[in-house]
Amino acid sequence: MEREPKRGPVAAPFEAERKPLVVPALRARPAPAAAEADPWVAENNRAARLLGEGELESAIEVLERCHAAQPENDVFRRNLAEALVRSAYAHYADHRIQEALAALSRALDLEPEREDAARLESIRAGWLDESRIEERQWTESSDLFELAYDGERVDILEHSQAVLDHLERSYDRFREWFGRDPVREGVSRRIRVVLYRPEEFDRITGIGDWAGGAFDGVVRVSLASFDPTGTRWKAVLDHELVHAFVRALGGIEVPGWLNEGLAQILEPGTPDLGGARERLAGGPLIALERLEGSLAGWEDPAEILRAYAQSLLLVERIHREWGEEALRRMILSCGRGVSPDRSFQSWTGVPLSAVVEDLLR
Repeated sequence: MEREPKRGPVAAPFEAERKPLVVPALRARPAPAAAEADPWVAENNRAARLLGEGELESAIEVLERCHAAQPENDVFRRNLAEALVRSAYAHYADHRIQEALAALSRALDLEPEREDAARLESIRAGWLDESRIEERQWTESSDLFELAYDGERVDILEHSQAVLDHLERSYDRFREWFGRDPVREGVSRRIRVVLYRPEEFDRITGIGDWAGGAFDGVVRVSLASFDPTGTRWKAVLDHELVHAFVRALGGIEVPGWLNEGLAQILEPGTPDLGGARERLAGGPLIALERLEGSLAGWEDPAEILRAYAQSLLLVERIHREWGEEALRRMILSCGRGVSPDRSFQSWTGVPLSAVVEDLLR
């Protein structure tokens, strides 16, 4: 069900794409040339190359040996810490929270002086909280989904199959729209969906009270209570499932306005275009550059409403004037490293900027 926002005088959107975790820049540093005769230097340099190639586990094995052989060597220590941080992110992306916590904790123990130590401590605290919540969750699975929720919530337990059935139907609908089947094609693992109590959702996502759903590689939904006959939870799930398709097929470079606008027009029902125009009336459009990233970090409820409204109107205009194929091409092009602007103009012959300028006319 949709939650009432605690901030701002107006009802806020109930969906958001949570910002994906960003792996810190590679900080592996080869040991000084003066020590080239030391075989551990060669091993460290090999590990640095492995890190750059994404071979995390192999790099960690080599760096563990380097650190054990020369524990006083700060280069080896810091490189091992960096490899462990990257490993922690990878484990978390694979939903292996305990492994992620172990790797991140060891990294912070090895290099407490890291510039990003405070941020990593905050991430670790969030993962610990998530781990404690997961301890009491019940999990059910289908071929496409993994559904988790508090096992003590009888309201969900008695109707969990209805949730899975809805997810399966929605997946088929989006599979037809995108023309791709990311899970069965092996592009995406089985999609994890977690239903939270509102207070748990707020703690885990950190988005704010305006959101009732989030996607960060996991579909996360806030439910104060579950009504199997309701429509709001279905709309939230569908919205976040669109984000899952977009992430799998277009990657993290799909701009926020395209991601959020598409999720709104593919929700059940008819988009509230009139309401969107009203929210934008009387003020300038938001610069498209501000809408490139996720809206999850925005805090002003009025600006959030305007951002969602503008994203909806822009995507709806593209859909109405140039069809579904224009939108599909823009998303899939991101997965190939081609910007949506370039893809759109190549397909339509019209600059995207012209569509934005004409949006409220």
